[in-house]
Amino acid sequence: MKIKKFTCINCGAPKVNEYKSPYIMCDYCGSFTDIDFTLGMNFWNQSVMKNIGYAFNKMDYMNRLQYALQQGNKQEYWRLQRGYWDYYYRTYPAYLPPSIDDGYKYRDYLDVCAESSTESAFEPKWGDLARQQQALQQSLQYYQTTSGTKVQSDGFFKLAEFFTGMMKEGFKVFYENPKYEVMKDLLPEQVHLKMKMSMFVQAWLPYLTDEDQDRFLKMTGFSMQYVEIEKPAGRTGECEHCKAEIYIPEGSFKVHCEACHKTTKVQQTFKCMSCGADNNVPEYPAKPIDCEFCGVENRLIQRLFG
Repeated sequence: MKIKKFTCINCGAPKVNEYKSPYIMCDYCGSFTDIDFTLGMNFWNQSVMKNIGYAFNKMDYMNRLQYALQQGNKQEYWRLQRGYWDYYYRTYPAYLPPSIDDGYKYRDYLDVCAESSTESAFEPKWGDLARQQQALQQSLQYYQTTSGTKVQSDGFFKLAEFFTGMMKEGFKVFYENPKYEVMKDLLPEQVHLKMKMSMFVQAWLPYLTDEDQDRFLKMTGFSMQYVEIEKPAGRTGECEHCKAEIYIPEGSFKVHCEACHKTTKVQQTFKCMSCGADNNVPEYPAKPIDCEFCGVENRLIQRLFG
């Protein structure tokens, strides 16, 4: 089988199971660790009518958000932002990160989306950067080809470099804010940034020549590398949520089910490397965990992948 080549950002394990969602979960520690842009585009292109309806409703949200911003009404801006993100994920459920797998996490995630968007909108620094981005975008030059409207390379890549730098700086500030600590587990910085960049790439790709598309995809980290792999040693098991068959590679602690998009804990306990006592496997097995009995730090998966 062919799958995207990558290693888990938390435990270093390779991807071994096939996947159907654009979001890739580690087959050993269960971490949300990457996205497949091509698969994401396929989901987006499934329904033209849905996309038209979404674009219309998004424009309505954006107009109301702009009015709230002009009025200095933070409370209304926050309410509209939360409503928009709830609408987005209900319209495109395939784009909801699989790590957000229950109602409480979904509530917390929407709250963070609304709060961080509101903070950015009312912070002068980010407003200035947004206006610079808008100025770069308005200065772009377009031309017609047999395959449609295209954008001039030089101006576009200035915009792309500016946007990439702005996103990286913004995410650094975001993940250093203790208010958003919960996001480090729900949506790791590296993957979150890639999700945001994918929206930018998705919007501009049709306006680029084939040569510029290749350059843009490499620049943003979305050039696809697919490789043939052999299944590692393991066994088949059953998803604890929907009972679908899942493949459990040897040494795995949590496996993501592609049928219901939930994670199954395939090992309930582990033995302490020091005293040998049985401990419960934590929610995030890639993180170090202290033994409940002797206090020695254990690293469950890094013993396999370094």
